[in-house]
Amino acid sequence: NPLTPIITDGGLRVQYFEKARFEVPLGHDEQASVMLSRIGAFAIDAMDPAQRGPAFEPAPPSLGTYFGVTQHAVSGSFETFWQTRGGLALFGYPLSEAFYITQNDMTVKVQYFERARFEEHLEGNRTVVRLSNLGSAYLNRLPHLVNYTNPMPGVERVATATTSYKGAGYAKRTNIAKGAAMIDGVVIPAGEEFSFLANSNFTDTDFVEGYGIVGGQLAKVFAGGICQVSTTIFRTAANGGFPITRRIPHTFVVSTYEDIVGFDATVMEPTTDFRFKNDSAGPLMVVVRNEPAEFRLTIELWGIPDGRQVRFAGPFISKVTRPGSPVWQYDASLKAGTKSQLVYGRGGMHVSYQRTVTAADGTPLMTDDFQTTYARWYDYVLFGPGVVPPAGAIVR
Repeated sequence: NPLTPIITDGGLRVQYFEKARFEVPLGHDEQASVMLSRIGAFAIDAMDPAQRGPAFEPAPPSLGTYFGVTQHAVSGSFETFWQTRGGLALFGYPLSEAFYITQNDMTVKVQYFERARFEEHLEGNRTVVRLSNLGSAYLNRLPHLVNYTNPMPGVERVATATTSYKGAGYAKRTNIAKGAAMIDGVVIPAGEEFSFLANSNFTDTDFVEGYGIVGGQLAKVFAGGICQVSTTIFRTAANGGFPITRRIPHTFVVSTYEDIVGFDATVMEPTTDFRFKNDSAGPLMVVVRNEPAEFRLTIELWGIPDGRQVRFAGPFISKVTRPGSPVWQYDASLKAGTKSQLVYGRGGMHVSYQRTVTAADGTPLMTDDFQTTYARWYDYVLFGPGVVPPAGAIVR
């Protein structure tokens, strides 16, 4: 049975069960990367070395399957269970020989493995192998997680937003998928602040180079395109009525986010962050649904609803300017005679949105004004060998 929700702890997304702990490194595909934690090894490490006994000492080869790497063997009913229920990939190597303990006034044979402890029980006239409750035992030694063991009231979706990245190239699609996976399952305790850079393990090297805005110019940057993720979670938090504590808009209008112009959030390691605070009475969980076939990203916040209401007014647009002169930039990686237009020129503008958040009884909670000033944008075209930019273009 599960003992906690999915939580973030020590760079991992984990969930505790009576007999195990499941874990996924932040930023990895949970469907492909879920593993059992080395909870058997954790249990041994917590023992007083003087009380471990001879079963934990290296043993010579014996009956059954012997592993020189740990100098222990698995045999008999434990070997059958180990081989038929997942073997090395699931349970890991044996870390002890089989030995006997007294448990609930009964003598029970046990054996430790990296990710489990096996127990042998006699039921009627047959022998049954079970897994020990190492998950609950380990959880009980972690006081900082005690709040997660309390029964949770009804958890519901309290906020959501969806953005489209139709037309995105390989690099942006890759970085969106990676960034989305990194925040999926993050739990934000009540009263705590979510930081995109801190919670997403943003420096992970699995990102690829993609185009981003740096110093008012388009340039290939590490994790280019990840702002799709930061913009989507910004909109989610704003829709949920949560305080936005740090938000930096893009320098220019980005067509991907133009469905709600002036309502985006950029991030860049190490200083440009997006943050919001969970001011609700309970934890929030980030749930991400990336649909690459549909070029669609949805981010939800799940928690205990408190009935708050959110109203927006806007957009209020002013100070509109004309687009700038077109820019053509040489890119040797393009095929000869080809070009690729990354940006279609847009005028600059100032945009504001007003948000009002009220409690369930109508009491005002907050009013804020999201201000964005966009510089004028220009056609931005990459061209390959053999292409001559048109007259009047700025060539880089």
